[in-house]
Parts: sequence; structure tokens; C-alpha cells
Amino acid sequence: MKNLLKSCLTTMALLLPLLLLLTSLAFTDEGMYPLSEIHKLNLKAKGFKIAPKDLYNPQGVSLVDAIVQVGGCTGSFVSSEGLILTNHHCAFGAVQAASTAEKDYLTNGFLARNRSEEIPAKGYTCRITESYREVSAEVLGAAKEGMSFAERAKAFEQKMKEIVAAEEAKTQGIRAEVAEMFAGKSYVLFIYRNIKDVRLVYVPPRSIGEFGGETDNWVWPRHTGDFSFMRAYVAKDGSTAEYSPDNVPYKPRRVLKVAPQGVDENDFVFILGYPGRTYRHQTSFFYEYHQKYFLPTTADWNAWQIDMMEAAGKNDPEVAIRLSSRIKGLANVKKNYRGKLQGFHRLNLLEKKRQEERELQTFITAEPNRKAQYGAVLPEIGKVYSEIMAEAPRALVLNRIISSSTLLGADYTAFKLSTQLQAANGFHSGCE
Repeated sequence: MKNLLKSCLTTMALLLPLLLLLTSLAFTDEGMYPLSEIHKLNLKAKGFKIAPKDLYNPQGVSLVDAIVQVGGCTGSFVSSEGLILTNHHCAFGAVQAASTAEKDYLTNGFLARNRSEEIPAKGYTCRITESYREVSAEVLGAAKEGMSFAERAKAFEQKMKEIVAAEEAKTQGIRAEVAEMFAGKSYVLFIYRNIKDVRLVYVPPRSIGEFGGETDNWVWPRHTGDFSFMRAYVAKDGSTAEYSPDNVPYKPRRVLKVAPQGVDENDFVFILGYPGRTYRHQTSFFYEYHQKYFLPTTADWNAWQIDMMEAAGKNDPEVAIRLSSRIKGLANVKKNYRGKLQGFHRLNLLEKKRQEERELQTFITAEPNRKAQYGAVLPEIGKVYSEIMAEAPRALVLNRIISSSTLLGADYTAFKLSTQLQAANGFHSGCE
């Protein structure tokens, strides 16, 4: 059951995706694509004015090399001195950590007039893509004749771990990850460098960076000055290093240029960044679970937490600053999930997915070989989700309690690590 559940819930880990948007008064074409697949698209016909290899080129330097992940968000190198442009909300946690009641950078903003005034962004790292290559043949080669779907998934997972371990053993200081671009079809190995010294350079006042508050978030057009500048530093020899006054700005391989003129109506636009995921190919059972249980429960739980924390900081500026980053994160998710629920109902999305599956099931059963091989797939996934939804009211509350408490979260992590170590040593505690 665990393996089947894992297979059913797997989503595509699309690191460095391409979101293609072509807007026209009469026609809109959009989609999300992994970069390893964009050579198959006729982007020129859509208005793309550069060659695909200028965007993504595993054999050379391309625009991808200017895109980084900082604090879990997308950042772009915009100078040869390691300057990173990212969102205001992405730097929010670092600003909150540097703020006090006397020096409230959250409210008033921050500006480093020279390098010596830049503030360490505590807890932040900058992940840079060093290289990437296709490993689909290696991963898919782990499947053997006669394997069940769950066995294939486990074999793929093991092979991905082996590839990562082998790659990380070659070079010190790098991190490797095999991204499942399309489940059971396409896999890419990404090699990353993690820069540990990231500093704040400029953050606008909150009245600009969060203009309109969460009311303006997740809607378009936005009126927010949602931007900040940070800088990546490395040791003098170019290696990754913890913060030190002796560190020097990182020299990126590629830098993006800001186009101050902006865009015009009907211009071709694409977005390149982290993280990348899509749920379009999930089943109706996945959509039903999210519509009935996951989204409303999480949104309501976050709203309750926000009310409690805002009350706690109402008359205490230090407490308000300390809780501000967490409140912002919870509000961000709450607004997102409630917006998704509105979309579910407005588009009648669940019923549309069910209709697609009825048509798919009719197609499968129309041919004996297809029916024998795939006829039970959708019903079996439905059974798994029936079990998940039966447990959802209890399981979601328990998970929210653990994730909402720093102490409980740490205890739970320690418990999981201890059981994994015991299992590795051949001891089973009987607890799951």
C-alpha cells in the first residue's frame, strides 16, 4: 500500500522549468515544460527571438546559468559582482532576522551604501546550477522484465540515489540531484554549488515591498514593489565558504540585463525559475482530496495561527518582528489555497477531470490488450485515495500540529531519524 501510495502521489520535480506564455487578443497558448524538452517546441513560430540553446545549453553557457535559487525562491544574477535580484517576500526572512525594535528594517527598508554595510542573510544559501546532463537511459535501465509498477518505481529511486552518490563522490563541495522531468520517461542530473555566504544589499520599505498586503498577493495585475537585492560571496579561491569579512563577491558565468522599457501588449513572454511543478496530470481523485480536505483544512488552520500570532504581537514590537516572517508565509499559503478553491468551483474542475477519466477508461476497455494491461489502473488509484480521504480529517490535523510547532517538529524529525537508523541496523521498534 505504501509503495502504491508513493507512486500515486509522485509529482514531476521540474527543476528549472520553462513556463511559456504567448498572449494575444484572439489566442492564448501556454504550458509548462522542462528545459530538457524545449528543443522539441517550435518557439520561433510563437515569437521567441533567440535560439533555444541560448536559453538552455548543457554543453556551454546559457541564460540558465544566470538563474539561481536563493532562500527557496528564484533569483537572477544582474551583475558580475554576484548581485542577485529576487522578490521582496523571498528576502523577508533574512530582513526579519536582522531587524529589532530599534532597527526595524522590515518596516523601514534597508540599504547598504557600500559592501562593508551589507548584512549577512542568516540561514540563506544560494544554489547555482554548475552543470546538467540527461540520465534517462541509466535510470530507466534499472527496470527489469516482469517488475510491478511499485517495483519499477523503487528501482528507479534506487538508481537515482546511486547516480547522486557517485557524482558527489567525484567533487568536494557540490550537490547532485536527479530530477524526474516526466515520470517514467525523462530524468536529468543537476550538479549544484551551494554558496553559504549570502548578504542583504537593498530591501524596500514594507509599504512598497508589500503594498496592499496579502490582499494584493496571488492576483494580477499587482501593484507591489516586490523586489530586493542580495549578494553571493565565496572564498578568495572561489570555493564555497561560511561568512567571512575576507570573502569576495561570486563571479557568475552569465548575467541578466534588465530591460527598463518593459513589455508591450501581445509580446512573447516566458518565465524561467524555481521551483517547478505541475498538477495538471494528476487524477480526479487527487483533485477531490485537495478540494474537499487538503486545501480548506490548511487554509483555515493557517488563518487560526495568523490570528493567534497577530494577537501575541499586537502590543509587543519585538514579538511582532519575531513572528512576522512566519505570519507572512502562512498568509501566503492561505491566500493561495483559498484562491485555488475558488478556481476549482468556478471552473468545475473536478467534474471535468472525471469526464476526462471516463473517456480514458472507455478508450482503455475498447481494446482487449489495453484493458488487460491498464483497465484496473484508475480504479486502483481510486481505492488508494478512498483510504487517504477516510483518514484525512485526522491525519491533516495531526500533520498541521507537528508542522505548526517548532518543538514538536524537531522531536518528530529526531524520532524519524532514530527509527531509520534502527532499521538500517536491523532493529525494528514496532512504531511507524
